Amino acid sequence: MIIYNLIKAIRFLWVLPFLLFLTNCRQPVIPTEEDLAGYGWTLYETGKYQEAREWFYDAVAKDSSYADGYNGIGWCFGKLRQADSAAVYFHISQTKPFDSYDTPDLDLDLYAGLTFAYSGMHIDSLVREYSTYVLVERPELGPWYFSHDQKINHLDVRLELALADFNMGYFTSCRDNLQSIYNDTYYQSFPANIVKALTMNVETLAGRAELAQTLQSLQQTLKNIELLWILFQTFPAIKKMTLFG
Repeated sequence: MIIYNLIKAIRFLWVLPFLLFLTNCRQPVIPTEEDLAGYGWTLYETGKYQEAREWFYDAVAKDSSYADGYNGIGWCFGKLRQADSAAVYFHISQTKPFDSYDTPDLDLDLYAGLTFAYSGMHIDSLVREYSTYVLVERPELGPWYFSHDQKINHLDVRLELALADFNMGYFTSCRDNLQSIYNDTYYQSFPANIVKALTMNVETLAGRAELAQTLQSLQQTLKNIELLWILFQTFPAIKKMTLFG
């Protein structure tokens, strides 16, 4: 027994230097810019926009060419009601290369972000410019939605476009965009009793007043749909009751 234990001890002493070598070779784990931004998006999705912004700052400090980091900073500023700063970072992100495999919708996220930012800044001409990029039909992918906040989608962008149309006097285009929202079938956003044909004569003051009322009503309707979406996410059983009850 003593000899057996002695052999085991000798074997351990022979292996020990190799184990020490492996231990010394292990390097500390250093997060990449993708890791930093990934945690930033995690915080963003829980509503911690100021904390998330700091992680996105770290991501672009790690790699100043990392487009999604600037995108994240822009969305955080937008949620913090700082539209001018949001627009700055969205534009910076547009100047950086990005991987269409890892972030396939980054260009549309930026155009949507700029749409909302310029709407907040009341620059309607730029709202009309950037929103059109988001609303291009993509049969293979479907309409745009924001992957980090899926209750924000193409309907919100089109509503901003309709509002800009109205403000700039493009009343026919405004009516057409509102009609497109009512007719949307991809998300089946509206119950059948809400969908309606807009027939007001926008060449008259009465027709424009009706258009303005419809625009305001639709804003509230989309807001209510967003609140229902949040409720369904928080209490999934409610959704089941609504669908099957």
